[in-house]
Amino acid sequence: MAIDFYTAGMNAYDGRRYEEAHEWLIQGTDDPRCAYALGTLYYNAQGVTRDFKKSTEYYAQAAEAGILPAQVSAGFAYANAMGVPEDFDKAAHYLKMAVAQGEAAAKVTLAEIYAKGHGGGSRKEAAVLIREVLSTTGGEEAYDVYSRYDLGNVK
Repeated sequence: MAIDFYTAGMNAYDGRRYEEAHEWLIQGTDDPRCAYALGTLYYNAQGVTRDFKKSTEYYAQAAEAGILPAQVSAGFAYANAMGVPEDFDKAAHYLKMAVAQGEAAAKVTLAEIYAKGHGGGSRKEAAVLIREVLSTTGGEEAYDVYSRYDLGNVK
Protein backbone atom coordinates (compact mmCIF):
# COMPACT_ATOMS: atom_id res chain seq x y z
CA MET A 1 0.00 0.00 0.00
CA ALA A 2 1.41 3.37 -1.04
CA ILE A 3 1.73 6.17 1.48
CA ASP A 4 -0.48 9.19 0.78
CA PHE A 5 2.05 11.92 1.50
CA TYR A 6 -0.48 14.69 0.95
CA THR A 7 -2.98 13.33 3.49
CA ALA A 8 -0.22 12.60 6.02
CA GLY A 9 1.21 16.08 5.51
CA MET A 10 -2.12 17.81 5.82
CA ASN A 11 -2.98 15.85 8.97
CA ALA A 12 0.26 17.10 10.50
CA TYR A 13 -0.45 20.62 9.19
CA ASP A 14 -3.95 20.63 10.69
CA GLY A 15 -2.35 19.60 14.00
CA ARG A 16 0.06 22.55 13.68
CA ARG A 17 2.99 20.15 13.42
CA TYR A 18 4.51 22.08 10.55
CA GLU A 19 7.96 20.46 10.50
CA GLU A 20 6.32 17.04 10.31
CA ALA A 21 3.99 18.33 7.58
CA HIS A 22 7.03 19.46 5.62
CA GLU A 23 8.68 16.05 5.98
CA TRP A 24 5.61 14.29 4.58
CA LEU A 25 4.89 16.78 1.82
CA ILE A 26 8.46 16.95 0.53
CA GLN A 27 8.26 13.23 -0.19
CA GLY A 28 5.24 13.76 -2.43
CA THR A 29 6.35 16.63 -4.64
CA ASP A 30 5.16 14.76 -7.72
CA ASP A 31 1.64 15.39 -6.35
CA PRO A 32 0.65 19.00 -7.21
CA ARG A 33 -1.33 19.24 -3.97
CA CYS A 34 1.89 18.58 -2.05
CA ALA A 35 3.68 21.20 -4.12
CA TYR A 36 0.99 23.78 -3.34
CA ALA A 37 1.08 22.94 0.38
CA LEU A 38 4.88 23.23 0.38
CA GLY A 39 4.60 26.62 -1.30
CA THR A 40 2.31 27.71 1.51
CA LEU A 41 4.69 26.43 4.20
CA TYR A 42 7.60 28.36 2.69
CA TYR A 43 5.50 31.47 2.12
CA ASN A 44 4.23 31.51 5.72
CA ALA A 45 7.46 30.22 7.34
CA GLN A 46 5.63 27.31 8.94
CA GLY A 47 8.10 24.62 9.99
CA VAL A 48 10.69 26.02 7.59
CA THR A 49 12.58 29.27 7.11
CA ARG A 50 10.58 31.73 5.00
CA ASP A 51 11.76 31.40 1.43
CA PHE A 52 9.76 33.23 -1.23
CA LYS A 53 11.85 31.74 -4.03
CA LYS A 54 11.04 28.17 -2.98
CA SER A 55 7.44 29.16 -2.33
CA THR A 56 7.09 30.53 -5.84
CA GLU A 57 8.76 27.48 -7.37
CA TYR A 58 6.31 25.16 -5.63
CA TYR A 59 3.35 27.39 -6.49
CA ALA A 60 4.40 27.41 -10.16
CA GLN A 61 4.68 23.61 -10.19
CA ALA A 62 1.20 23.23 -8.71
CA ALA A 63 -0.19 25.97 -10.96
CA GLU A 64 0.91 24.13 -14.08
CA ALA A 65 -1.02 21.11 -12.80
CA GLY A 66 -4.22 23.17 -12.47
CA ILE A 67 -4.33 24.03 -8.76
CA LEU A 68 -6.32 27.29 -8.72
CA PRO A 69 -4.90 28.95 -5.58
CA ALA A 70 -1.39 28.09 -6.80
CA GLN A 71 -2.12 29.86 -10.10
CA VAL A 72 -3.11 33.00 -8.21
CA SER A 73 -0.13 32.75 -5.85
CA ALA A 74 2.40 32.15 -8.64
CA GLY A 75 0.97 35.02 -10.68
CA PHE A 76 1.05 37.36 -7.71
CA ALA A 77 4.63 36.30 -6.86
CA TYR A 78 5.92 37.06 -10.36
CA ALA A 79 3.99 40.34 -10.55
CA ASN A 80 5.44 41.48 -7.23
CA ALA A 81 8.96 39.98 -7.38
CA MET A 82 8.37 37.67 -4.41
CA GLY A 83 11.61 35.68 -4.37
CA VAL A 84 11.86 35.80 -8.15
CA PRO A 85 12.58 38.62 -10.59
CA GLU A 86 9.53 40.67 -11.54
CA ASP A 87 8.17 39.05 -14.69
CA PHE A 88 4.81 40.28 -15.94
CA ASP A 89 4.70 37.73 -18.75
CA LYS A 90 5.03 34.83 -16.30
CA ALA A 91 2.58 36.53 -13.95
CA ALA A 92 0.06 36.86 -16.78
CA HIS A 93 0.61 33.22 -17.76
CA TYR A 94 -0.44 31.96 -14.33
CA LEU A 95 -3.14 34.55 -13.76
CA LYS A 96 -4.82 33.73 -17.09
CA MET A 97 -5.15 30.14 -15.91
CA ALA A 98 -6.95 31.33 -12.79
CA VAL A 99 -9.08 33.81 -14.74
CA ALA A 100 -10.23 30.93 -16.95
CA GLN A 101 -11.56 29.35 -13.76
CA GLY A 102 -13.39 32.56 -12.79
CA GLU A 103 -11.07 33.74 -10.02
CA ALA A 104 -11.83 37.40 -9.22
CA ALA A 105 -8.51 38.19 -7.49
CA ALA A 106 -6.65 36.95 -10.57
CA LYS A 107 -8.80 39.18 -12.78
CA VAL A 108 -7.87 42.23 -10.72
CA THR A 109 -4.14 41.54 -10.74
CA LEU A 110 -4.15 40.65 -14.44
CA ALA A 111 -6.13 43.80 -15.23
CA GLU A 112 -3.54 45.89 -13.43
CA ILE A 113 -0.72 44.23 -15.37
CA TYR A 114 -2.55 44.91 -18.64
CA ALA A 115 -3.35 48.49 -17.63
CA LYS A 116 0.36 49.10 -17.04
CA GLY A 117 1.05 47.89 -20.58
CA HIS A 118 2.58 44.53 -19.64
CA GLY A 119 1.76 40.85 -19.99
CA GLY A 120 0.62 41.00 -23.60
CA GLY A 121 -2.78 42.48 -22.80
CA SER A 122 -4.40 45.79 -23.55
CA ARG A 123 -6.11 48.51 -21.56
CA LYS A 124 -9.35 47.37 -23.18
CA GLU A 125 -8.82 43.84 -21.82
CA ALA A 126 -7.99 45.36 -18.43
CA ALA A 127 -11.24 47.31 -18.46
CA VAL A 128 -13.26 44.21 -19.36
CA LEU A 129 -11.70 42.22 -16.51
CA ILE A 130 -12.28 44.97 -13.95
CA ARG A 131 -15.86 45.52 -15.06
CA GLU A 132 -16.52 41.79 -14.65
CA VAL A 133 -15.22 41.89 -11.09
CA LEU A 134 -17.09 45.07 -10.21
CA SER A 135 -20.36 43.72 -11.63
CA THR A 136 -20.18 40.48 -9.65
CA THR A 137 -18.10 40.70 -6.50
CA GLY A 138 -16.99 44.32 -6.38
CA GLY A 139 -14.21 44.97 -3.96
CA GLU A 140 -12.04 47.88 -2.94
CA GLU A 141 -8.98 46.59 -4.80
CA ALA A 142 -10.92 46.24 -8.06
CA TYR A 143 -12.33 49.74 -7.73
CA ASP A 144 -8.84 51.06 -6.94
CA VAL A 145 -7.43 49.56 -10.18
CA TYR A 146 -10.49 50.82 -12.09
CA SER A 147 -9.93 54.36 -10.82
CA ARG A 148 -6.12 54.50 -10.79
CA TYR A 149 -5.83 53.48 -14.43
CA ASP A 150 -8.93 55.39 -15.56
CA LEU A 151 -10.50 52.22 -16.97
CA GLY A 152 -13.98 53.70 -16.95
CA ASN A 153 -13.14 55.67 -20.07
CA VAL A 154 -11.84 52.67 -22.01
CA LYS A 155 -14.25 51.34 -24.61
